[in-house]
Amino acid sequence: MWGLLVLATMAVAPTRAFFFDGPKIHGDSYSYKGNDDAPDHPESLFQPDDTFTDITLENWNLDGITKLNLPHSVEKLTLFKCNLGAIPDEVWALENLQELHLAENRLEAIDGAFAASATITKFDLSANALTTFPNAVFVSSQLDSFHISGNGFEIAAVSTGQYDFFAGLSDFQAGFADVSSCATGSLVYLQGKGVCRLDIATAEDPAIVMRDHDPDKNEDPLTPMATVGVIIPTLPGSSNNTKKYIIAAIVVLVVVGVIIGVIALISLGIVGGIARAVYDYISSWRQKRHREGLHEETPLFFDQAARASYQKEMEAVDRLFPSNDPVLVTWRVDYDSVTLVKKIAQGAFGEVWVGQYHNTRVAVKRLLQDQVSLAASEDFLREVKLMAWMEHPKIVQFVGVAWTKLVDMLAVIEYMDGGDLRTLLNKKSPKRLPWEGGGLKLQYARDVIDAIVYLHSLSPVIIHRDLKSRNILLDSKKGAKLGDFGVSATKRPNDMTAGVGTARWLAPEIARGEEMYTEAVDIYSF
Repeated sequence: MWGLLVLATMAVAPTRAFFFDGPKIHGDSYSYKGNDDAPDHPESLFQPDDTFTDITLENWNLDGITKLNLPHSVEKLTLFKCNLGAIPDEVWALENLQELHLAENRLEAIDGAFAASATITKFDLSANALTTFPNAVFVSSQLDSFHISGNGFEIAAVSTGQYDFFAGLSDFQAGFADVSSCATGSLVYLQGKGVCRLDIATAEDPAIVMRDHDPDKNEDPLTPMATVGVIIPTLPGSSNNTKKYIIAAIVVLVVVGVIIGVIALISLGIVGGIARAVYDYISSWRQKRHREGLHEETPLFFDQAARASYQKEMEAVDRLFPSNDPVLVTWRVDYDSVTLVKKIAQGAFGEVWVGQYHNTRVAVKRLLQDQVSLAASEDFLREVKLMAWMEHPKIVQFVGVAWTKLVDMLAVIEYMDGGDLRTLLNKKSPKRLPWEGGGLKLQYARDVIDAIVYLHSLSPVIIHRDLKSRNILLDSKKGAKLGDFGVSATKRPNDMTAGVGTARWLAPEIARGEEMYTEAVDIYSF
């Protein structure tokens, strides 16, 4: 039976019969493994009417081959161990391409056309022959996963903009130099590896500082090897940081000179009067700078209106964040340990950022700066305490809350790498997200049901009150989770209010202005 099937297939598609073993085709997936030789007719690998979305070519010698006639339906393309010295131009014309995997080739550079690709989210260049970092990736608007380890360089330092870009990726793999301290930057971490972040103001981000990937060499990690061809960023004359460095150098030289002079004078026995004069001058200078600094940096202590405003805020902070509040004591995290990387969403009152907390990617929610008020802060804190109370695998996990003052409160929560369900439904056709066969759509629905059952099983019951696709967050590994509890409430008379939620999914009793409703409003929204 199988022999007849093979013969029938060969009769229908004779152009594919000459390949040894032939490609493996499963639905929309096409994979073809060679023996390190070149295909006889590379232009005939694919037919004009092919609609493959996942194509893998492995162990083929594609050196010098410029045309593969790849179908424009491809979303994931893997050319693994194919001896590629250059990326075929047709790759950049694939309008549906989302993943490009080119590991273990001999690429020395990538075409600038990559910068124009607005669809690629995953890019793998690991184990190639790159000796400099491909700066074209920095202008990619969709890139979320990037692998570049196993090439001819290691990253030792990055600019602030480059650090933010890398930290904003959900998956970043590269070779890192062994950096333990940073003389001209601050030590930060990418994927658990230390690099120096250079806080330098330039017209453009400087080139990444790298060193040759050679374990036998032991150069200063901030000094790139000449063979790499990477220039250490120069400090522009207009930079405030540059002025600080120059002033610091001058001060050091002056102090050293004074010390040497003092030692010489001591040896002559005439230092007493001069030392006293120098001490008086330095003391006077410090006091003057201290007073100026107070006026420059903390004017509220000298301005009556500012001081009154400050005291009012401190009273509000004490009321909102009492030192003995068990929830806040348990869940407070160090404000300086939370780094905001990239804003990903904004609403009427708040915004959500991708952030870093102890080298872990997180989502960070905060109030819009022009919407901060005592009432808004109280609502935000109520949401924080509600999230801290919940724990379920289908509820977005609460990590902690950070603040230094009323206006900068941060809620740190679990990061979900797939965005929200509404965006997915808008991007994918119903055919690509079927209900049949236990597909993703059905699995997501089950996940949300689990979350709702959990909320409604608590005592007191928690009513979400804004159940919609935008508030269902997705993750490639963890599935769907319910989030955004900004208008959620416990089932208590004082918490039940009318007019909350989104009109399109609003239950009739809430729309009518009733205040005595039940958790059934969530079922209606679902």
